[in-house]
Amino acid sequence: MAQSFRSFCLSVLAVCFFHTSALADEEKKLVISRLGHGDGDLAISYVLEKIYARIGYQISFADYQGRESLEKANAGVTDAENMRRPGLASDYPNLVQLSFPHVDLRFRVYTNHDADFLPTMDSWKEKRIGIEKGVLISEEMTQGLNPKMFNSVGELFEQLDAGNVDVVIATDLIGGLEVLKNFPNRNIRTHGPALKIVSLFHYLHKRHADLAPALNKEIEALRKSGELDKLYIDAFKYVRTKSN
Repeated sequence: MAQSFRSFCLSVLAVCFFHTSALADEEKKLVISRLGHGDGDLAISYVLEKIYARIGYQISFADYQGRESLEKANAGVTDAENMRRPGLASDYPNLVQLSFPHVDLRFRVYTNHDADFLPTMDSWKEKRIGIEKGVLISEEMTQGLNPKMFNSVGELFEQLDAGNVDVVIATDLIGGLEVLKNFPNRNIRTHGPALKIVSLFHYLHKRHADLAPALNKEIEALRKSGELDKLYIDAFKYVRTKSN
């Protein structure tokens, strides 16, 4: 009888241990809101995956258009927002901004016209402009210029290549990778210096605020050591290999 009771207790403990371990594994998996899934977005997502792995977490991504990505994260439908400019917590009070950016983006004007089409640095403002919907910085830089909005950076460059817009605004990271991969011989080039350089930050839903110190520590260390740049080089290789 005692032996049977002991076996029963051991069985219960084993089930409880298995259940607890399963819950722990489940708790270390997060879903991140992401604006688009172009090649540049995939590269940045690759880097964020590596950062989370350093604190023992696995992440996956849910893609949305425009501000819906932020709204889903703020509503708690997802666990975090991939990357956005700083200072959005006042508009999205359920989100906690990290202290250090994991990506620095340079916004540039791209065109497929010859140099004389844009004789001055600001000539692009008088042309047909395309921007990606939901990219708040692009929307602000083109306020009052009546830009056409498209759902993805891929569509943005497709419209430029088709002649439906004269210039588009995209970052050197996401836009540059898009041109390199999908429009290598289409005479698409940048015009002038960067319009704006922006550091983008990861936002956690407040239920995961306890992860902020660990993530901040990892990103700060990666930036100081130069390892973050190396991760982006690996990310470019990964994205290019994946598409071949």
